[in-house]
Amino acid sequence: MSHNCNNLLITCMDFRFHKAICCWVNENGLTKDYDLVSIAGAQKALLDEDTRATVLKQIELSVKLHGINTVIFMAHQDCGAYGGSDSFDDDESEKAKYDEDMTTAEEIVKKKYPDIAVRKMLVVFNEDEEIEIKEL
Repeated sequence: MSHNCNNLLITCMDFRFHKAICCWVNENGLTKDYDLVSIAGAQKALLDEDTRATVLKQIELSVKLHGINTVIFMAHQDCGAYGGSDSFDDDESEKAKYDEDMTTAEEIVKKKYPDIAVRKMLVVFNEDEEIEIKEL
């Protein structure tokens, strides 16, 4: 039996965002079209020498077993792996750090899989404390 999907979603394990991420997956037509890796810090786990091999192995298996063509990194505001929002001067510097790290993670993926597309998403709290997911 053949079973393929197009996407690998790499997201943080933080429970606060599971429902919003599931809604985003459904709204974007990915429900039956993605593999999932949930690991503390998401993209940060690919930059960390202690966890890089684990994440790369998951990407390798997703490519080999399911033929994915896109990796989606999904970072989130107030990530404990980064020390939370209090570790940053403001929302913009926090967003910039996640963007920078996702760009570095993208470079790592592209070095091994040059034909894989990479998307960078950020989960944030809006002014009403509701969760929004934005593409960077």
